[in-house]
Amino acid sequence: MKKTLALGLLALACVAPAQASAVQLNIGHRGASGTRPEHTFAAYDRALALGADYIEQDLQVTSDGVLVVLHDGTLNRTVRGPAENCTGAVDTKTLAQIKTCSAGEWFGAEWAGEKVPTLEEVFQRYGKTVNYYIETKTPDPEDDMETKLLALLDKYDLRNASINDWQVLIQSFSADSLKRVHAMDARLPLVFLGTLNAASIQSVREYGVGIGPSFGGVTQANVAAAHAACLNVHPYTVNTDADIARMLSYGVDGMFTNFPERLEAQLGAAAAPGLTGPKTAAADLRRCRGEQKDVPAPVGGTVGATLSLTLGTPGTFGAFTPGVEKVYTASTKATVVSTAGDASLTVADPGKLTNGTFTLASPLGVAITPNAWTGPVSNAESVIAFTQPIAANEPLRTGTYAKTLTFTLSTTNP
Repeated sequence: MKKTLALGLLALACVAPAQASAVQLNIGHRGASGTRPEHTFAAYDRALALGADYIEQDLQVTSDGVLVVLHDGTLNRTVRGPAENCTGAVDTKTLAQIKTCSAGEWFGAEWAGEKVPTLEEVFQRYGKTVNYYIETKTPDPEDDMETKLLALLDKYDLRNASINDWQVLIQSFSADSLKRVHAMDARLPLVFLGTLNAASIQSVREYGVGIGPSFGGVTQANVAAAHAACLNVHPYTVNTDADIARMLSYGVDGMFTNFPERLEAQLGAAAAPGLTGPKTAAADLRRCRGEQKDVPAPVGGTVGATLSLTLGTPGTFGAFTPGVEKVYTASTKATVVSTAGDASLTVADPGKLTNGTFTLASPLGVAITPNAWTGPVSNAESVIAFTQPIAANEPLRTGTYAKTLTFTLSTTNP
C-alpha cells in the first residue's frame, strides 16, 4: 500500500519530474525480434504494429562503404546464401554481394525473401513516420561511420527532428564514437551503452542524454541517481513479464524488448500514442537540465509518524529585469525523515508563474536532488533548485508573480 504526505509551498519556481521523463518508451530490439528475423522489414513492421515507440538499427559498414543494418560483425549467424558472399566479416563484402543473401531464412522458411537492409533503405521505407534508435557497432574510425550516419540524417531531413523531438537516438558501447558524433553536432541526443553507476553518470552527462545498461544491473537507486543528473535510463534486453514489471517499478524511461507487445500490455493506457513518446521525453529532459542550477536556501513543513518532510522559506527570484534575457535561479532545502524501505520526494506540475491574469511565457522549473531513498533515512537533505527563464522581449506586468507548489513524500514499502 502506498503512503503519501503532501505539503504546499508558495514559491517563485516550478517542478522538474521525479524521473527524467514522464513517459516510458517501448523500443523494439532489432524490431520484433522475438517473433520475426531480426533487423528485417518483417521485424520492423511487426514491432510498429505492436506499439513500439522506436525500432532499433545496428550499423555495420560494407567493403564499399555502405551502412547496412546487421547486429553481428560477421554474416554467419543471421545470413544464408552462397558462402563466398554470405559468410565472413561484413566489411570484407560489397553491398552487391550481401544483397544475394537471405536475412530471414535462418529464422524460418517463410522469411527467406528478407534481405539485409541498408540504413538508407530503412529511411526510404519509413521516412519521418517512425522513430529510429541507431547503434554504431564497434566502429572503426577509418570507416567514418558517424559521418555517413549524419549525412543520411540530413538527406532524409531527420537531423532537426532528432535534435528537437528525439526522432532519432544514437547509441553505442563506444564512448569514442559518441564523442565523435558530439563533436560534429553537440545537439544530437546520444545514449551510452554500458554500466549504470556514478562514474558513467558523471561521464555521460558531459555529452549524452542517457545510459543503456544491461537490465540485470539496474536498481531503483541507480535509476534515481541517473535521473538526479538529468539522464534517461533505457535498459536492454527485457523480455519476460516479470522483468518488464520490475523495470517499470524502478521508473526507467524506456526499455529494449524483443516482444514489444508485452511491454505495451503492461503500459496500458499510459503508453504514448504515435510519435509523441520521444517528443515528450526530449522536452522533459530539456526541462530537467534547465533546472540544474543550485542556489542554497531553507525550506519547511512536517509529515506523520513514519514519513517526515520539512520545507523551508519559499524561494524567491527577486526582481525580474525587463528587456534582458536571463535565467533566474533560487533554491531551498528539504529535510526528510523516513522509517520506510523506500521513499521518494516529488512535486506536482505547477504550470507557470502568474500575476493576476498574466502569466510568464516560459514554464517554471524545479529539480530535487536527491529525490529518492532506498532505505530508512534520518534528516536527509535534498536541494530544491528553482529556475525561471525570462526572454529579452517578454512583457512583464508590474507586481508579484507567484505559484503554490505541492510537494509529496511517499513510500510503497512502509
